[in-house]
Amino acid sequence: MLQDAGAQDEATKSSGSGHVVPLSIVVPIYNVEAYLPRCLDSLLSTSGITSCEILLIDDGSTDGSGEIASTYAEKSENIFYFRKENGGLSDARNFGLRKATGKYVFFCDSDDMVKPEGFAKVIAAADVLDKDVLLWNGITINENDEEINTGLDIILTHAGLEKSNGSGVRGKGLPAVLSGTEAMVRQIRDHNKIAMTAWLRACRREFLLKNDLLFQTGLLHEDELWTPKVMTAASDIEFIPENVYCYRIRGNSIMSGRAGNTEKHAQDLTYILNTLYEHYRSHVDQKDRLKVLLGNWADTYLWVISSYGVGRYGYRKDVPRRKIAASCRRIRSRIKAWILLLGGVKLYCRICSF
Repeated sequence: MLQDAGAQDEATKSSGSGHVVPLSIVVPIYNVEAYLPRCLDSLLSTSGITSCEILLIDDGSTDGSGEIASTYAEKSENIFYFRKENGGLSDARNFGLRKATGKYVFFCDSDDMVKPEGFAKVIAAADVLDKDVLLWNGITINENDEEINTGLDIILTHAGLEKSNGSGVRGKGLPAVLSGTEAMVRQIRDHNKIAMTAWLRACRREFLLKNDLLFQTGLLHEDELWTPKVMTAASDIEFIPENVYCYRIRGNSIMSGRAGNTEKHAQDLTYILNTLYEHYRSHVDQKDRLKVLLGNWADTYLWVISSYGVGRYGYRKDVPRRKIAASCRRIRSRIKAWILLLGGVKLYCRICSF
């Protein structure tokens, strides 16, 4: 169905009176004509998809993406097409969230895909559960939709969360109610990483809106800020132990490399990490959990400083060297933090670049 981006009425399709849409799938679109059909076909191949709504948000595409999206919307009763002025990924996601009517919202990038078998379990879970956040795992694929080994598995999985037995009874060692904060802590304790990407989770729509959990516009790496805010606000989560999402590695994607826009990456990540420090301090009450999160925060900051060459830019003065040194938990990180603290950002980048 075609929709005017400025329309105020929410478009709702249902299988009958009183039907609740379990899942709204928000697909931001910008110049992805080569990949969009594969993304949409993977969604439409999923069992139970007719009970969901798919919102195609054309963020001012200049190629054939808009025509492809509108054609799919014309042929499918549960697909809506909206066109808006270009505002970036965060703006398109926020637009879709406001148009969504489903119980849960899932943000799917238009050059990626889902695994229909795994995604069917997400739809089934969304239909019966009432958790704040549903989590799952992902894999990487290449231009030809083939699964590849990229070493990104560690940030595309929620390792550290024990599996449920499928009947609502959790595995050994997992509390009956698992909060988002505890889920992050368990991932850090398992492998010192947190799965940060927005598309490895579905969030209850009312939960997002009530807590004003929108994506901040104008940022690269916006998920690195949005996800921790979502998780620390979530009182209960459910982990679905399935490979659901297929993240595509392509040459010109935002996440495929840092060349060409290093300063923007460095500036935004510096801002995000500074914001996250204050967020963790004000939103995590348990001291043991706060220490784990801040230790991971410090490790991430040290990596960002050297990997993006923050020492080359004027906002290196914004790096909170003392806070980083005080937050480090691992011996190797403490050594690096002391180099940063005593030698400054420039010297740290020269010594610790990798």
